[in-house]
Amino acid sequence: MLQQLQEFEDRYIWGTDYRNAPAWQRIGVGIIRGLLLLIRDLLTGELNLRAMSLVYTTLLSIVPLLALSFSILKGFGVQNQLSDSLQTALAPLGSEKAAQLSDNLVTFVNNMNVGVLGAVGLGFLIFTVVSLMQKIEAAFNNVWRVRTSRSFGERFTTFLSAVTIGPLLIFSAIAVTGSAMNNSLMDELRSVAAIGAAIDGVSRLVPFALVISAFTFLYVFIPNTRVKLSAALTGGLVAGILWESLSFGFASYAAGASKYHLVYATFATAMLLMIWLYLNWLILLVGASIAFYRQNPEVVATGLRTVRFSWTRTRDYALSLLGQIGRRFYDQQPAYTLEQLVTHFQVPSHALEQCLDVLVELGILAETDELPPRFVPGIPFDATSVAEVITKIDGYLPADSYTPPRIEDPNVLAIENAASESREKALAGLTLKQLALGLATQPAESGDSDIARTA
Repeated sequence: MLQQLQEFEDRYIWGTDYRNAPAWQRIGVGIIRGLLLLIRDLLTGELNLRAMSLVYTTLLSIVPLLALSFSILKGFGVQNQLSDSLQTALAPLGSEKAAQLSDNLVTFVNNMNVGVLGAVGLGFLIFTVVSLMQKIEAAFNNVWRVRTSRSFGERFTTFLSAVTIGPLLIFSAIAVTGSAMNNSLMDELRSVAAIGAAIDGVSRLVPFALVISAFTFLYVFIPNTRVKLSAALTGGLVAGILWESLSFGFASYAAGASKYHLVYATFATAMLLMIWLYLNWLILLVGASIAFYRQNPEVVATGLRTVRFSWTRTRDYALSLLGQIGRRFYDQQPAYTLEQLVTHFQVPSHALEQCLDVLVELGILAETDELPPRFVPGIPFDATSVAEVITKIDGYLPADSYTPPRIEDPNVLAIENAASESREKALAGLTLKQLALGLATQPAESGDSDIARTA
């Protein structure tokens, strides 16, 4: 039976092209593929390891994080809501444990006077907070297959803004929502049976909506790449449902976990807290994976199988990339981003990025300083022949590669020279500009070779 299921999956889930299928088939297969990939992510253990790492970092930096946010909240007079918000977040641990942990954290925060820490102490406090955000960014970048992190300056300013402005917006939203739901007009509307029931339903949905909004904000803000709002909202919605469901289930589990106090004594609360933090981080990363798969259907279609280009296929894609990028350049249109090129070629971004990396390292293309970066010609296309580019690509090796000595076999050298001369003659001095303008398929001029087209 397992073998039959595997054959069914290989044939109908991954082995069939549904791009031209009806919409209901594309959506259904896409959801099934996403679920299978998500299960595979969990079984491989990468998300679990990242979540465990974030638990340790959270325990180390939670007090400095709250202290920094608390010092900002004091200026706006909403610091009194900190204890209530912490109790709400820790509620699945049980009301007694949540109140105890919340009081302890608030006491630690109150005792940490940022003004008397000194320059070194304040610097260490900020460093601890930024380190937590760096760990979160690394976990999100891993999910999104992003290889480059923000620079230290960008990380410092961006994350510090999130730590200071984020809590203020959250507490302000809670305060505004609370005041809006508890004024005299609302009291009068609640007296009407139908309207009162609707208001009660909305009031129950508000915390859920705030949780989804918080998850969506993190999915857009944290990864060092451009995340579409629709993808982030999909991940935030699923993560919010999982979080609410887990909160209810974990609260029931914690209420019946009195036996742990017999074994762990006072450490039982700390143990439950670590489990709760781990599950929260795992849900956050699961939602990030869903957002990634939602935004990158071409990755889902591969089934996470390793995408490898043969050397000939790498050369073909590299020349096509040069043609597309050069055409944008000569038409004086905005340069391509990686996302736009992925949309055009319909291949996974990490596969296309391999070809772009080769061209950038060879100096044939250059990346702009924009975010996301755009790709522009790095050399004069009108003075560079296609044959010269092919020769560079064929001889490319990463900087950290070891190159064995060249084989001095006369037969091999003769074949290599003949192939090189044949390519030069066939391409007839075709330049990258001609390739970009679509002149590669036109007949060669008199005196040139009868073949003037690219592979």
